[in-house]
Amino acid sequence: MRKILVFLVVAIVLSGCALNKSIYIPYNDKGHQDAAYEWAPHDDGGEWWYLTGYAPDQNNKLYFYQFTIFHGYKTRLLEAYALHLTFTDCSTGQHVFSESIKLSSDEVYADSQCAVFMDSKICLDNQQIKIVGVSDKLKLNLEGTSTKDATWHGKDGIIVMGHPDKPKERSYYYSFTNIATKGVIEFKDGKGNWIKIDGNGKAWFDRQWGRFTELGWEWFSFRFFDDEEIMLFPFPKTGVKEGTYIDKKGNTTRFDNFSYTVKKMRTFNDKKIGLGWNVTVPFKEKEYEIIPIVEDQYNPSKLQEYWEGICKLLNNKGELVGYTIIETTGSAY
Repeated sequence: MRKILVFLVVAIVLSGCALNKSIYIPYNDKGHQDAAYEWAPHDDGGEWWYLTGYAPDQNNKLYFYQFTIFHGYKTRLLEAYALHLTFTDCSTGQHVFSESIKLSSDEVYADSQCAVFMDSKICLDNQQIKIVGVSDKLKLNLEGTSTKDATWHGKDGIIVMGHPDKPKERSYYYSFTNIATKGVIEFKDGKGNWIKIDGNGKAWFDRQWGRFTELGWEWFSFRFFDDEEIMLFPFPKTGVKEGTYIDKKGNTTRFDNFSYTVKKMRTFNDKKIGLGWNVTVPFKEKEYEIIPIVEDQYNPSKLQEYWEGICKLLNNKGELVGYTIIETTGSAY
């Protein structure tokens, strides 16, 4: 979710600016719009269109992917977008990360239907999501159908971004937490050969925007095999926590009475990252263990480095009850 505000610095450093054909929604401090999901870009702050999913194949191999378009701006005339595409082959441990940053243009923009970055795009039509991702190592061509209405997190769709005493540290945040996907994924293996697999599986989409500067967070999305979900959004440096439980019918419960401990730390590029967690939540089986399937799912972004990857979700009997996607950065500690 995640490191978009540094784009303001990137946009200022980059020379030149471009008019964007985006359709803007004015930033609304009174809360989200219940009548429709907000897809178009907003007129200040930072935001992203963020999808993570997994695809098991008929040979019990598991693959994880991420598609993200970030948007940051200083004014409507000075904007930058970034595209992140990642892919993990859980059977071989291969992890692919690609990043591209560009100023807004006729080929890099967002409107009320699509966020577009050159040949890559993510579009929403009611609860249908279309994803096309293109890089030199990964190609995504997927269609997703949300099985539930969008979930708005926090109070009236607004969450505190780590600092309750700072009113500007807020963001709007909704998710489609259970998306059935189909399509094709192509990736280059370790030998440089293109491999094609079915993209049939499940995904989770996040839409988040706001005016905030705090980047020290961790993010957990529990994706249970029984079609329920839990989102945890703690800020370790300040102690602020936000959680959402989504049942099979899409009913949501907001909570903050969860706890977790980091079982293991690793260092990537001089940044300490937590890997492996014990988590206690007030729902379902309450106690869970989270184990990364591949530890090297680190993304060395020029904007802000972070770890984002797929993990096993085990109950207190050691049974696999789902997968958890984790995002964490060295800024969290």
